[in-house]
Parts: sequence; structure tokens; C-alpha cells
Amino acid sequence: MSRYLRRISIVTVVALLAVAGIAAPASAALAGPPRGWCNASTANSIWYDITAAEVNPTLTHFMSINITPGTTGERTETLSRVNSVSTTIGGSVEISSSAGAIFAKVSVKVGFSVQNTTASTDTETTSMRWTFSEPGYYGLYKGTRAVAGSYASFRCIRQDLPPPYGTSYSVWNMGETQYTTFDNIEVGTVRCDDPVPAGTLRFKARLQLGC
Repeated sequence: MSRYLRRISIVTVVALLAVAGIAAPASAALAGPPRGWCNASTANSIWYDITAAEVNPTLTHFMSINITPGTTGERTETLSRVNSVSTTIGGSVEISSSAGAIFAKVSVKVGFSVQNTTASTDTETTSMRWTFSEPGYYGLYKGTRAVAGSYASFRCIRQDLPPPYGTSYSVWNMGETQYTTFDNIEVGTVRCDDPVPAGTLRFKARLQLGC
């Protein structure tokens, strides 16, 4: 598939195409910047389009505990790591400053804020203080909504042509890149008889509890 998406040119360049007998490519129904974005003020800039974003509630820390009568109240417990989620670009955890613009568009796509700098759930504290008001078999958990997908990059290219044709500006399709990121961390408890909506992080914690 051609990496060349479409050409946005000034009038003199259109004339050059006509003289040379080169047909301008037809517009394709693909992701990309709005028409007119690529011009003198945006030359060498990059436009990002989020082409896929899948949200998956993910447990990152968990433990089960049986609170018997007489043992309610506050206590400190240490959760075990059961999963890890990080921000990555192209599989690398070393992300550049441009990641902020990419993840800002991911946030709009999924409808909630995601991490936009180098981050990992592995840095979360595993030891926490919990309050139990009544006996029961509890699952203590931490987790997040992991987001994974891809984005397409488009660069505005300036080309200076020989007189009298002037300058052209072209949108170059740089291809797609995979990314991962995640929402804020959620902390909570769940019991087998708690009503929990399917597909939520608490639902996954209840499954982990063995209910």
C-alpha cells in the first residue's frame, strides 16, 4: 500500500502536474488531517489520528482475606502484583515528548483521561490500610482500565520546485504504530454476594476471588 496519502498543492504545482501529464491521486476515505492542514505554517509538523482504542479493565494487585467476627476495623495488608500495565509507544516504554499529543487524542477517543507520560502500574504501593466494618470473605484489589490500540502519523512535507512552479505541500502517510496506556488507579474491596456490573474492574476482582 502506498505511503503517499494525498497531495495538497498551490496552483502553480497543479499546473506542473498538468504539464508533466501526472494525474493527482484521488482522495481516499482514510484517517488523516483535515483538508488544508498542510501549508507553510505546518511544514514538517506531524498529525496523529487514533485508528484503534480497546479498553480492558485490568487487575494489577490483589489478595483475598477472610475477616472473622472480632477482627473487623482497620488493618494493613499487602497485595500481590497480578498484572502490569505501562505506557508504551511502538512497544517501547521510553516514550518521547510527542506522546502527550498522541495520548491526548486517545483520551478523547475513549472518553476518559489516560496516562500521557512514562508510567507503569508496577510503581503502585502494594501495602495499604483497609477498614472492614463487618465479617466476610473479601477480595482487596487495585487496577485500572488498560487501553491498547494504534495510531496513524501524517507529516506535512514542503517541496521547493524550480521556477516558475513555486512550492508544494504534501501530506505523507508515515504508517501506523501500536500504543498502550491506562486510566487512573482504582482501589476497592469486593465480596461474592456484592452486586457488581459485568465488565467492570470490581467484576474481575470478584472472579479473581473465586466466586
